Amino acid sequence: MQSPLVGTKESVWRRALTGLRHSVGFGLELLHAPARIREFEHIDPITNEIVYLSTGARYSVLHVGAKRLFFDRVTGQFDGTGELLEERVADGLELLN
Repeated sequence: MQSPLVGTKESVWRRALTGLRHSVGFGLELLHAPARIREFEHIDPITNEIVYLSTGARYSVLHVGAKRLFFDRVTGQFDGTGELLEERVADGLELLN
């Protein structure tokens, strides 16, 4: 038979860890520390639109459909939008090697 205190000990421990995470997060936010971010991909089941995040040495890039939004990896500030080189070539000019 399980002791009734086992459930409460786990609950107290879980609440303490949650409180610690919130405190650390609040402190990092006050210091404007960069966030740890992982790459992900999500496909909207209704529209079939793909949203994903890719990370590089300097930028985190949020891809929403054909749009690409660049964010600085260190500061997290929005740095602009971009498009593929092929999309920038006007009037069907061919790319030279």
